Amino acid sequence: MTKMSMRTPPDFGFLPVVYSHGWCQTPPFYWDRDGEVLTRVVPDAQERPTVLHIRSPERGSLEIVWESPALPTDGDRQAVRSAVRRMLQLERDVSAFHELCRAHPHLAPIPELGAGRFLRCPSVWEELVKAICGTNVKWSQAVRMISFVGELGEAVGRYHAWPAPERILEAGEAELRERCRLGYRAPYILQLAHELVEGSLDLGPIERQELAAPQLRKAFLSVKGIGPATADYLMILNGFTDRLSIDSAVYAYVTDRHFGGRRPAAAEIERLYEPYGEWRALAYWFEALLEWWWGSAGIDFTAGQEARYK
Repeated sequence: MTKMSMRTPPDFGFLPVVYSHGWCQTPPFYWDRDGEVLTRVVPDAQERPTVLHIRSPERGSLEIVWESPALPTDGDRQAVRSAVRRMLQLERDVSAFHELCRAHPHLAPIPELGAGRFLRCPSVWEELVKAICGTNVKWSQAVRMISFVGELGEAVGRYHAWPAPERILEAGEAELRERCRLGYRAPYILQLAHELVEGSLDLGPIERQELAAPQLRKAFLSVKGIGPATADYLMILNGFTDRLSIDSAVYAYVTDRHFGGRRPAAAEIERLYEPYGEWRALAYWFEALLEWWWGSAGIDFTAGQEARYK
């Protein structure tokens, strides 16, 4: 075991990031709700799967316990720190969003909580597969599919690494359909894996955040199985928050909270959040978390996290 610490921005809250959306429920993320520890399998500098246990003992810092039989090299430490920074969006500047929240009473708790960032996967490949699994299905079913896919990855003790594209191709369509219950999504994921292995698709520009918004959305839409709403969701994860991802969950929320039980048209939803400008997607998302999802899931940290550290 190796232990190391990382500093976080002063406006970063660990729990709101973990609970920002459903990734924490999907392997190779493993969330211990009672202990408030996020476990994750990531590759080290030699691409060996490594188990990390991440917690926040106090505001402004992370403690990372690293399951490694050998003493990690400087390269290993750098790889792990890079993965943690990406997963928790530690380099994402949300200060302007927090200023906007302070001007709107219903969003005012967001800066105090340190919310505004999303839990990310270490790779675009993993996020694309999970996004495809989450289309046209209830989230509980998506979690089951993603969990089955996750079991195809290399076992690391009682955890699993995320399967590489080569492992997906090795599994084949029958196993993806029958064992992983992917149904019509199986050919899409196989095609994505094939394009990555043969080199006809390069996710590097997305990984390195080199694409402007129009090019990035076009790249997501070019992946079979990724539709407009899912592409817009992936755009939000990648820091482009001026466009709503309108799906069934959005309709359900605004119907209940803003339209008195009447299902609105998409254009009405767009007008509702238009005043938030470039932050409209975050304004919707964290409003819904505060007023609906966190409460229904029994998650209550609206009084701020500082009390947890006393």
